[in-house]
Amino acid sequence: MNIQPLYDVKARLEQSAIAGTGLLGEDFRLQRAAEGLKPLAAASPVFGKIGAGLDRLLSAPAEVRSGLLLDLLALVGAVVYTQARTGAEGELSPLPAGIGQYQELSYSQLSPLLTALTTTGGGRMDVVQTAWDNHPEFFSDYRILPAVVAGLGDSYGELAGLNAQILKQLGPAPLPLLKEGFDPAGNKAMARRVEVIAALEGAGATPWLREILPQAKKDVRAAVLTALGEDGENVPLLLELARTEKGDNRNAVLKALSNQDGEAVAAFWGEELEKNPVSVLFLAKVEQDWAGDLIAVGLQKQLEEMMPHGDRVSEEEQSKLSRWCQAVGKKDSPAMLEFWKWADGHMETFDRFTNAKGNPVFMGVRLTDTLRECVCRTGPGPLRDFCLDLFDRRPEMTRYLHISFLAAMLSCPAAEVFEKYGPYIQTRKPLLDTERKKTLHTVLLRALDDVWWFPQGGWYSVRGSQPAAQPLDVRWIDRMIHAVWTDVQGSCATIHAVYWEDVGGLDRNLMKKTNPASEEMKKILIPYARKRMAENGQPYTYSRWLFYMGASPRGVLGKAMAKDPNANRLYAVWQLMYDAYKVLPVEETVALLEEVLADGAFQKQAAPHLQKAIPWTIEQLQAGKDFPSNIDWNKM
Repeated sequence: MNIQPLYDVKARLEQSAIAGTGLLGEDFRLQRAAEGLKPLAAASPVFGKIGAGLDRLLSAPAEVRSGLLLDLLALVGAVVYTQARTGAEGELSPLPAGIGQYQELSYSQLSPLLTALTTTGGGRMDVVQTAWDNHPEFFSDYRILPAVVAGLGDSYGELAGLNAQILKQLGPAPLPLLKEGFDPAGNKAMARRVEVIAALEGAGATPWLREILPQAKKDVRAAVLTALGEDGENVPLLLELARTEKGDNRNAVLKALSNQDGEAVAAFWGEELEKNPVSVLFLAKVEQDWAGDLIAVGLQKQLEEMMPHGDRVSEEEQSKLSRWCQAVGKKDSPAMLEFWKWADGHMETFDRFTNAKGNPVFMGVRLTDTLRECVCRTGPGPLRDFCLDLFDRRPEMTRYLHISFLAAMLSCPAAEVFEKYGPYIQTRKPLLDTERKKTLHTVLLRALDDVWWFPQGGWYSVRGSQPAAQPLDVRWIDRMIHAVWTDVQGSCATIHAVYWEDVGGLDRNLMKKTNPASEEMKKILIPYARKRMAENGQPYTYSRWLFYMGASPRGVLGKAMAKDPNANRLYAVWQLMYDAYKVLPVEETVALLEEVLADGAFQKQAAPHLQKAIPWTIEQLQAGKDFPSNIDWNKM
C-alpha cells in the first residue's frame, strides 16, 4: 500500500497550522491532498476517519477550524508514527574484517570522541584521554577505530602520539587497518603505523618489515629500522645496515642493535665505541654485562687521558665524560665494579680537575653522583656491597656517606640503619669537630631526602627507583625534628607545599616521609606541624600536611592566616576549606570556618565575599548539605 498521500496530508496540515486557519478555504494544496487520500480512506477505517476529518475541516465555519485542525493533526501524526519502520533495502552483509566491531553505542555517546578525533582545535586531547580512561571499549567500535588510525597523522603531535599509545593497547584488532593503504614512502603518520605494528606483533612483524624496507623512506625507514630490533633473527641484517645507512637511519639501526645480545652484537659495539664514542648513549638502558664492561673500559680510558693534564680539562673532554656517565644506567657487571674501585683510588685527583679558567669542574662529584644513581637502580650484589662499606673505608670522603646510607636503606634492617647512621644527625651543637659534623649532618639530611613514602605502593622508595628493605624507622622522624641545623634544601618537591609559601627543606623532607597509616609517626608529626604553622605563619602548606594525616589545624589556623592577610585570597581560602571538608568531620570543618571568620584576616578584595560566604556555608553544612563547590561570588 502506497501511503504517500498520508504524508502529503500531514505536511499540508502542518503548513496550515503555521499559516493560520483563515486561509484554509483557499488552500488548494490541502484540498488536493484530501482528494489523494480518498483511495486509502476507502480501504481502511483509520484512513477513513482521517478523510472524514478533512471533510469536516474544509467545510467548517472559521471560528471552529482551529480545534478541528489540531485534533486532526494529532490523529494524522499518531497514524504516521505507527507506519514508521527501521532498516534499509537490500541484503545485510557483515562489516569488513579489521575495521572494528559493532557495539550497542548511540551516536550521542560517540559523537564528542569522534569529533575530537576528526577535527582540529584545542581541547581535543583531553576529550580523547578522558574517553580512553573511562570508556576504553569505545575505541574498538567500527565508527571510532578507523578515526584513531587516521589520527596517527593528526597535526597536533601529542594527540597523534596518544592515538599511537591507545592503539598499542587494543591488541591485534587495529592491524588490518594499520596495514591497509600503507605507504612506505609516506610521512610521520606512516612511521607511527610502523611503530604500532611492531609493538603489537613484536618479532612477528619481521616478514612485513623486511618486505617494505626496500621502499621505505625518511621517517618511515627510520621507524622500520628501529622496529627490526624487536626480533633477534634480524641481527645479521642490522649489522649489515649499520655499515650502509647514514644519519638518522643509522641511529635507528644503532637503537635496534641496542636491544640485541650475543657475541656478534658485543663485538660490534666494541668497534663502534672506538670509532664513535658518542654512540655510547644508545647503551644507556642496556643491562647486559658486556655493555657494563664496555662502559667501564670507556670511562676509565677517558679519565686516564685527562689525568696528565687534570688542572686544565677542556669543555669537550667534560662533555665526553658526561656522555659516558649517562650511559652507566644500572650496569653492575664485574668490570663495572672494578672501575668504581679504581675510580675510588683516584677520587682526590678527579676532585682537583679544573677548566681552562682554573675553576673546579667537580669531576669527582659527577662520578660519585653517577655511582649513587647506579646503586639505587641495581639489585643486591657485589656493587651494592661495595657501596655499603664505601664510607666506612673512606670516612674522609664525606659525600660517600650519602651513597652508603642509600645502599643500607636498600639492604639492611631499618633499626640497624638508624642505629648506624642516626647519630650523624646532630640534635645539639657539638663542642668539638663542629665543621666536619655539620658537613656530615647536611650530607645525611640530603640523603634522607632521597627516601620518601610511596602511597601507591605502600612502601618507602629510594630515589623513586626501588623500595627500601624495610619501612623507615620512626626514630628518624623524632631525630629530624630536633635537628640543630635545618637549612637544608631538598632535591625533590612535595605535594603538600604551595608555591607561595617558602617552607624549609627539613619540613619538606619530613612531609615526604609521612606515612598516614603510622600512628606512631603521626603522634610525633601532628604536634610538630601545628607548632611550625604557628611559628611560620604558613597555613596552606601545614594545614594540608595535617589533613593528609587526618588531623585538624583548629586553634592555630586563624592566627597563622592573620600573619599575612594578603596571602588569604578568595579561592585560596575556599580551596583550603574544601580540602578540610573532604577529610575532616563536618563539625570540625564548621569549627575551622568559624575560626577563619573570627580572625577575619583576608585580602582586601576577598573580605566582602568571604564574610558573606562563610556564614552561609556553615548553615549549609549544618543543614546536612555538601560543601558548596560552586558559588556565584558576584551575587554573594
